Amino acid sequence: MQEKFSKYEIMRDILLEVIEENSPKVKQIFLLLIQSLNDKNDDLKKLKSIFDGINDSEQLMGVIKACSLHNIILNIDEEQEQAQIASVSRSIAEVYHNLESEGFDRLDCDRVLESIRFYPVFTAHPTESRRRTFLEAHQEITTELEKIEQFSNAPSSFINKEREIRQSQDNIKYRLHLLWNSHLVRSEKLEVIFELDNLLYIVENSILPSALRVLNQVSNRLNKPLKISPIKLGSWIGGDRDGNPFVTNEMMTRVMKIQHELIINTYIERINKLIRELSISVDFCQPSNELQKSLQKEKAYLNQTSLKLHEREPFRAKLNIIKLKLQNRLLKVNSINDIDFTYRNPKELLDDIDMLIDSLDSISSTRLRSLRNLVLLGGFHLMQLDFREHRDMYLSAVSEMLCLLGYTDSDFLHRHESKKIEILNKVLSEAPINLNGILWDVSSQTRHTLNAFLRVLWAKNAISKDVLKSFIVSMTTTASDLLAVLYLAYCSGLWQRGKVKVLDNGQTVIKEGKSGIFITPLFETIDDLENAEEILETLTKNEHYKQYLQDSGNAQQIMIGYSDSSKDGGIFASNYSLYKAISNLVRLESRLGIHFMLFHGKGGSISRGGGRLENALLAFPTGSIGTTLKTTEQGEIISSRYLNPRIAIRSFALTLASLLNKAVHDNFCTTDIKDIDMDTYNSKQLYCQRDPFLPRLEELSRISYRAYRDLVYETPNFVEYFKNATPIEFIQNLNLGSRPSKRKDTQRVEDLRAIPWVFSWTQNRSIIPAWYGLGSALSGLADKQLLQGCYAESIFFKTTIDNIAQGFINVDMEIAECYNEFVGELGLRKSVWSKIYNEYQKTLEWLLIVRNENYLLEANSKLRDRILARMPNVKALSLLQIELIKRYKSAQYSDLKTRLIEQIHGTIIGIAQGIRNTG
Repeated sequence: MQEKFSKYEIMRDILLEVIEENSPKVKQIFLLLIQSLNDKNDDLKKLKSIFDGINDSEQLMGVIKACSLHNIILNIDEEQEQAQIASVSRSIAEVYHNLESEGFDRLDCDRVLESIRFYPVFTAHPTESRRRTFLEAHQEITTELEKIEQFSNAPSSFINKEREIRQSQDNIKYRLHLLWNSHLVRSEKLEVIFELDNLLYIVENSILPSALRVLNQVSNRLNKPLKISPIKLGSWIGGDRDGNPFVTNEMMTRVMKIQHELIINTYIERINKLIRELSISVDFCQPSNELQKSLQKEKAYLNQTSLKLHEREPFRAKLNIIKLKLQNRLLKVNSINDIDFTYRNPKELLDDIDMLIDSLDSISSTRLRSLRNLVLLGGFHLMQLDFREHRDMYLSAVSEMLCLLGYTDSDFLHRHESKKIEILNKVLSEAPINLNGILWDVSSQTRHTLNAFLRVLWAKNAISKDVLKSFIVSMTTTASDLLAVLYLAYCSGLWQRGKVKVLDNGQTVIKEGKSGIFITPLFETIDDLENAEEILETLTKNEHYKQYLQDSGNAQQIMIGYSDSSKDGGIFASNYSLYKAISNLVRLESRLGIHFMLFHGKGGSISRGGGRLENALLAFPTGSIGTTLKTTEQGEIISSRYLNPRIAIRSFALTLASLLNKAVHDNFCTTDIKDIDMDTYNSKQLYCQRDPFLPRLEELSRISYRAYRDLVYETPNFVEYFKNATPIEFIQNLNLGSRPSKRKDTQRVEDLRAIPWVFSWTQNRSIIPAWYGLGSALSGLADKQLLQGCYAESIFFKTTIDNIAQGFINVDMEIAECYNEFVGELGLRKSVWSKIYNEYQKTLEWLLIVRNENYLLEANSKLRDRILARMPNVKALSLLQIELIKRYKSAQYSDLKTRLIEQIHGTIIGIAQGIRNTG
């Protein structure tokens, strides 16, 4: 515990030095502010009086920066503590120990570990609020702190101990000084390519080496080479064009090429190191016959110098050949001429590496085996891109094609669902149209969509068949939405239909089909989740879609959206609807004989499915995971989980360990509730049983839903309240991500994007998407014993309540009430605030009852302390934001407004860093 405080104090003292050297007055205000906020007896009037004395714009910005930089060092300090909690081997070893103690056989656990797959899909939204320079500084400060720790623990006799510590402290000061003199907010709109740059910085410096270390540990535990990587990296950057006009076909192609180049160069860098190291001579190690034959066949490609130098060193010679093939691979992507001496796919590279490993002992082959795992991880594509587009764009393109070809008039979109399916069935029964032949006969928007499919086909041939697989259909509402995408895949060649042909002699010949993509519906609202079963059942009965499924190995990927369902019905109703929908899909999967791969579109904030992924895994319905978990890793969650390599290793390890735990229980346990003795059940039975509290959860969901809808959808002029009582006006023009903050100007909650919706309520500190409706539900049931029993015995309910409690502790009703004053209409202001405040009181009261606590998060004091440690900074920034908005509203000229907007944006970034998410 003492070590934690010493690290924080080192950073805090250096930060105060930096502030003092740049602005002694700001330091004085900052210390006074923090002292006042830490004094629980101080009221808002005293705090506001501090701000009244800050009239100078430079001082205002200085206080904002001081609070923001203080949040950064608090985050770094927290990460340092988390990095100590678990190692890779211990995480998985602990699960093995627990599973064996529950009666599971080790061999079965090994078999499951070998089959599990974790697909983290990195997205650019909700956006990372920090600029890359702040990310780099964060990582460098972390590294220097680790050096200080290392040298502090060195013996006192170590000669350069004090000098090394001082040097690291100077480096931290250097970075903080640069940040002090940098803008917190980007002055220009963030482009897609810069979003990729931010992500690739983390991927190259932390994600790849950290994931590789975990892979090596898994391989060692299984005591055999991995066949497939248990971690597969994915990305939406460059592929997610839903509502983002800046994700063009050219941009998508550029992103795929950049990723390909980065991973190939990573392999070449490793090969160069191995060339220097593996100087093993034939005098001491005899290469296998296979390796000798390979060298004899390919030695002509070595230049004379290499040939002469390595004729006694076959491993170096083979590594040089591998390097040349990889270099040619980079040339081949852009060349119109055939380049024959290269790798067509990663398997050929793996075969060459295996050839070397087979000729070496276990020690000599250590780094080759690690390289092998790296190739399994990165392939030739690095991160598998997902393509996401709104259903209307797919349908619009197909509608224009069908009209052009004479199958329908331009009213296809407005036809009845049965008629749409009839028309699509007809065109899918005929030969596919050549998309290249009609590109210039359609509108630019349709051309853009058709070209996307053709570009993906090119990339799968030129870069890797795994470069992109999922075509996600946002806001899927009908079966025809997916049949339209199937038709585009059919015409582009991304789906080659399997056929059954009967010859004249009566013999049946089956031509195997080939599907290069997963057509993935995204079910987002509560209604969509409820309709998912009917849509999927309709599709499996359709002859063309059924054939597509057969050609896809009878696998159907389904994306479950967390954001819009929460905005639609509130946090508890959303969570329950997701749980129920997933449970229904598990039953449907079994009935239809099709494997559903669920893709969880979870966000960073609690209201968008955030919280600890490890806990969420255990709360998923039995059988819903199988052995595969695909989930989005969004915005600032990427940096908090993966920027620090030690945290990244822990994140990957804990996820794999939790997935192993879940998969073993799902695959080997009974599910019949009548066989379980509720007085003596163990954790194995708890995970396996059907939740006996589902009827009560359904009731809670209904009450919660009604309370949330009453506020958000049924209160007259609620959107007007939202626009005035939150800083949405300033968030919309904040240069965070490449995607526009809204699809269209609207007065309907339904049309607001989920991310700025959550971001805005988080900034005004009421954070209603994370809890509103729960208090009404719990108090409506009003059965203390029942709810506490549910909390103790229902994993789903416990996880949901714990997540809500974690988000709820960030609520500050004093700040929210200040924002409430910005609402001009008195009746609206009073009525909405009354509902919010009363629901807050009920929620707090019943969270404490259900969790059996005297104060929130009493049972998890470390988490509580970490969250509350940031609150003085966050409160200061919130009060500054309110003051600045007041000044903005009364400003008389544009230059002043522009300056105030910059300062308001600074507070938004600072608060996001303090609460650790943007939405």
